Amino acid sequence: MGRGTVRGKAIGTGIGITEEHRALAHSVRGWLARAAPSGEVRELLDAGSPAAPGVRPAHWKALVAQGLTGVHLPEAYGGGGGGLLDLAVVLEEAAYASLPGPYLATTLTSAVLHQVVAAGAEEPAGHRSSAGGAGASAAHRSSAAGAEPLIGSGTPGTAEALAGALRELAEGERTAALALTPGTLAATPTATGHRLDGTAPPVLSADAADLLLLPAATPDGERWFLVDAGTEGLTVRPHRSVDPTRPTAEVRADAVSVPADRAVPIADPGLVRDLAAVLLAADACGTAARSLDTAVAHAAVREQFGRPIGAFQAVKHLCADMLVRLEQGRALTWDAARAVDEAAEAAADEAAGPQARGLTAALAAATAPEAAYTCAKDALQILGGIGFTWEHDAHLHLRRAVLARQLLGPADAHRLRAARLAEAGARRELTLELPTGADRHRAEARPHLAAARGLAPREARRALAPTGYAAPHLPAPYGLGAGPVQQLAIQQELREQGIRIGDLSIATWVVPSLIAYGTEEQRERYLPATLRGDLQWCQLFSEPDAGSDLAALRTRAVRTGEGWRITGQKVWTSAARTADHGILLARTDPDAPKHRGLTYFLVDMKQARGIDIRPLKEITGESLFNEVYFDDVLLPADAVVGEVGGGWRVARNTLGNERVHMADQMTFDSGLEALIARSPGLDEAVRARVGALAAEAHALACIGLRTTLQQVSGNEPGSGASVRKLVQTLHQQKVAELTLELLGPQGVVDEPGTGERALHGFLMSRCLTIAGGTTQIQLNVVAERILGLPRD
Repeated sequence: MGRGTVRGKAIGTGIGITEEHRALAHSVRGWLARAAPSGEVRELLDAGSPAAPGVRPAHWKALVAQGLTGVHLPEAYGGGGGGLLDLAVVLEEAAYASLPGPYLATTLTSAVLHQVVAAGAEEPAGHRSSAGGAGASAAHRSSAAGAEPLIGSGTPGTAEALAGALRELAEGERTAALALTPGTLAATPTATGHRLDGTAPPVLSADAADLLLLPAATPDGERWFLVDAGTEGLTVRPHRSVDPTRPTAEVRADAVSVPADRAVPIADPGLVRDLAAVLLAADACGTAARSLDTAVAHAAVREQFGRPIGAFQAVKHLCADMLVRLEQGRALTWDAARAVDEAAEAAADEAAGPQARGLTAALAAATAPEAAYTCAKDALQILGGIGFTWEHDAHLHLRRAVLARQLLGPADAHRLRAARLAEAGARRELTLELPTGADRHRAEARPHLAAARGLAPREARRALAPTGYAAPHLPAPYGLGAGPVQQLAIQQELREQGIRIGDLSIATWVVPSLIAYGTEEQRERYLPATLRGDLQWCQLFSEPDAGSDLAALRTRAVRTGEGWRITGQKVWTSAARTADHGILLARTDPDAPKHRGLTYFLVDMKQARGIDIRPLKEITGESLFNEVYFDDVLLPADAVVGEVGGGWRVARNTLGNERVHMADQMTFDSGLEALIARSPGLDEAVRARVGALAAEAHALACIGLRTTLQQVSGNEPGSGASVRKLVQTLHQQKVAELTLELLGPQGVVDEPGTGERALHGFLMSRCLTIAGGTTQIQLNVVAERILGLPRD
């Protein structure tokens, strides 16, 4: 926007991850820059009051011409034939651009009406649409061109009335809005329909709506009515709203007569709430993304104390945490939109249909609006005094975030709903459908994998290692050089045959380094045995005074006529007592700066003299880690991997053909499932915490699936792995903490039984945000490598 500079939406991939959705987002983004310039938004903001009631925004005709009013509706109604996920992609872009006007309210209303119509429709098979314009999308095509869906229930004439309304909304001839709750609206049956009286709570964009979808209390329960805004007795009074670009309005009915054919048969009471949750969550993702980009752009150039403020760790952490919140919101909104589209096809199956839809919608509503709200506040904090001025647009993003949050209700209410649905058995299984060609890979793998059927995991690895199927992602002859699709096809076949392959543990990092930098003799000597599982490894990197800062390593390696003499200490080394070999980083040039004086060595942990391994007793009372002392240990000259002084490059090596993981899974692990099983008897505050954990768990699974899908499509996996690491460690800690907390006094007992297990889990979980790089270092990495903030 004109008063606040941003670099552009380059962070993350957005809600949509397919090539089609990326193209749709890019097209909409370009159109918005031309058709809805920042000046239009700024005029509304500066005016501080809504435009004249019923007046279309200046961009409305262009928006309609692009097909965006019907992107989610069937061609039968003049729409683009897409689904709710297509609309979510568009709404994220619209919110990023702070698009004013009734677009969100209109498309939400038409989405509800379409779901009602579709519930009684029979779609001719075999037809898929291909609409043009920015709104064109092939995802979730839902209706045939020229088809005339009918409503299965309701008053005669209702089908025609709703079909007509859908056409008008899809083609942009009319606008619409809906109330999320009845307020004091009540409907009394009459001879010709119903009479409405009362006042709805604030209705988004009602001042600009031609049609209003209103809930009202009746003697038979809540019912919905589609009312023309100009109906006698209906008063729409615009509010001076928190967001002047999309104000709310008071809708009051005084003896409003509603014909029988305008009673909308919404049989599922959760439908409107779920659709509103998904679309307002998509809108919130766009606001959060804009706030993040604004903050990062400012932090990169704003100087204080002679440095860009983005170089300060506190600012880096705040920006990185904003990204983590945004990506969780995107992932949950993405899956919630998919669940709505899938529920329409599986309405008869409660687990796969409305229940899963309700669960995912609640999780998205609990997360995305909160991400927008907190990211907008954090952006203001990073902008400082500049952000607190009316002149800067940052407060508009905060205003939009507040609007969505207030309309949907507090995050805890959605967390509590998610907990209740989970308690009742609602689950969402994430599945990965492999593209064409995967069956061929499975058929090729089948005879090779048969040799491992029925074997223990360790023996299965030994049987499959010579074939390449134990590590298909590695290049031949150690693997198959398999791409993402082939890797996933092999994993699918392994699962089908009930084969589990033993894990390589630390060797997972050793093998790629040896392939890339090892000598031919080193590869022949170590790789086959390692891949068979016959050689066990440990990692000798961390030191007492270095921790995550490997540039500060002090262990010395001095060249001699016999090889290298190693002196120093390593710490936090798991498996040191059982490992056959270790990988060691040591300083070979004390005068070289930072990482340049390090060399990567292979150490024979059983044969080398002078190695003293001392178990470290951890807070659990166990000794999983070790201190390792090197007292003038002699390593042969050929123990060096790569170049002398090039150890940092070897240590950081990752191959381009990284392993891809199968993402099919139920998204709640055993610890969370145990909490869900206990939560029905707990108070609502604790159950809301369980709902929050459910949101994190499902977000983790969705991020994993999205990352895999991007890899399968040949795209960069994005920030998914980094975000997962940051979310997962804290999530596991919170699960362990709540599990212990719920035991009450029994949780202090360190004796065999439930108390001991929960106490051990809590104590053990404290290492999760330390091991493999502390959370604070990970936040720095995200800020620098993903967000592009200056390095210290």
